[in-house]
Amino acid sequence: MKYIFVLLTVSLFLGQKANAFCESADTQIVLEADPGVVEYHNDLSRREFLTFAGTKASPNTLGLTVARLNVSGHGDPFLVQDGIKACVGLHKIRVKIGYDMLDVYIDKKYRPGTCEYRVVKDHEDYHVRVAKEAVYFFRPDVEKALRRAVNRLKPVVVRSQAEVQPAFEKQFQQVMDEVRPVIQHINDKIAEKNYEIDTPESYRETTALCSHW
Repeated sequence: MKYIFVLLTVSLFLGQKANAFCESADTQIVLEADPGVVEYHNDLSRREFLTFAGTKASPNTLGLTVARLNVSGHGDPFLVQDGIKACVGLHKIRVKIGYDMLDVYIDKKYRPGTCEYRVVKDHEDYHVRVAKEAVYFFRPDVEKALRRAVNRLKPVVVRSQAEVQPAFEKQFQQVMDEVRPVIQHINDKIAEKNYEIDTPESYRETTALCSHW
């Protein structure tokens, strides 16, 4: 008789038929929202920090906020053995939505304490608020996507140790793949909100507040 052992952290259920158990699973979801910590940079020129923008920047740009929302996670499998077969599924999935980076760049020619520095920083801090608030505002959407994804999952029957890890990883990846379009939607909405104060009219109002641009 062959025995299958999983090297990951597992929840092992005994006394159940694998065939019956493999019909469905109750996957636990743990979702963490991490708004990140903003870092300010005042040691680069506009030309230098615009290389971090990722998209074509407005010619009126005086500062730059780089905030890229992403999703990461890991899962815990379960394993139920029935003779030479075993049932592999997703016992728990832990997901974090947050920022790979949350950096604000202000042209080095505007020094702290000047009117120009303060105005640019206030402008970029608006973008920071948009980014941070989005994490919590859209958290329910991410949670719905996760629940929808795990509800579609079904454990799978494997017949060798070599099949255990690939079976688990495939299920975990299916869940993460369904969440990523939601993250892209959130990033699009953040960009739309940011554009509201990145218009030419907004820049004219901003530059009118100081004299030494």
